[in-house]
Amino acid sequence: MRKNFYFSVLILMPCVLVGVVAIYKDIVLAIDTSDSVDASDLKDAIDFIYNVTKWITIGPQDIQVAVVTYASDVTEHFDLDDYLTNNTLLSAMEALKSKLTPGGGTYTFDALTYVKTTSFLPMRGSRNNSKKAVLVMTDGQSTNYPLTVKTANELRTELGAEVFAIGVGQDSKKNVEILGIASDPDSYYVYYVDSFDYLCSVVPSLVPKLDPGAFAQGVSSCPTVAPVEQDEVATSSSNSSVIIATVVLVAVVLLSATITTAVIIERSTRVPSFTSMESQISSIVNQYGNAPLGESPANFDASQLDHVPELGPREINLDIVSPSQFQPRLDPIPIRNLELL
Repeated sequence: MRKNFYFSVLILMPCVLVGVVAIYKDIVLAIDTSDSVDASDLKDAIDFIYNVTKWITIGPQDIQVAVVTYASDVTEHFDLDDYLTNNTLLSAMEALKSKLTPGGGTYTFDALTYVKTTSFLPMRGSRNNSKKAVLVMTDGQSTNYPLTVKTANELRTELGAEVFAIGVGQDSKKNVEILGIASDPDSYYVYYVDSFDYLCSVVPSLVPKLDPGAFAQGVSSCPTVAPVEQDEVATSSSNSSVIIATVVLVAVVLLSATITTAVIIERSTRVPSFTSMESQISSIVNQYGNAPLGESPANFDASQLDHVPELGPREINLDIVSPSQFQPRLDPIPIRNLELL
């Protein structure tokens, strides 16, 4: 019994120790509050970080969290060591809803610079031996793409910070800056949502990445199907009609071209049949060539053979000279008029 107990302890201790080390982390949450964001969007953003935070372990020996908002200016609403319990931290986050107002440009590079040079300072509550992580939420590209990517790279390489990035909006996947901000691989550190109210769908996946010892359930009020705007429906329908009309037009053109090509090929390869004509001419020649009076007196009008219609044989007349035009060897014989049918 004791052996089994000790064996179980030996198996579980490494797992516990790994868990303790893994959650000793300082996290900075950076939220875009530029003028492209609505007030309701900011409330959804706060609800999101609230739902993430309530699942992770907060404390001086566990995880510490700071919140930064940015637009044309950067504001740190509380430092890493300001709230060291889940309850106090969640209350501080809830209070932000009434304090935040959108406005200004998207100066993401300023936010990243502030986090690198200020948020992770010891005087701001950061611990020298803690792991560091940054979560950036934005609804669009910054005003200085190269500087944003450069600063994010410095944050990752100089401080060893993990950087998660969430692109918000239906066009967020076109914002390649998101990929430059986040750590690699993108499949682990990058998220996209169609709007701020869908941030809640990220919670179950993000929480264990920030706190390996935590498990998050889905948010009960989180929508599951993205809404479709009416103008998008009309545009989609219009685009479908244009596509169908184009396909039909192309099909008609291809069919016409195929038929025309077939007719041209058929006409160019059609060969007149001279079999019947040749057999009749041969028969005439044989008849007159073998006549007892000698060489055949038949004269052929060859001009009538120069052109043969495509659609069948035509009547060809042979001019036959009269018997008075030649001297018979013996008795004259009647000459038959022949015609080709």
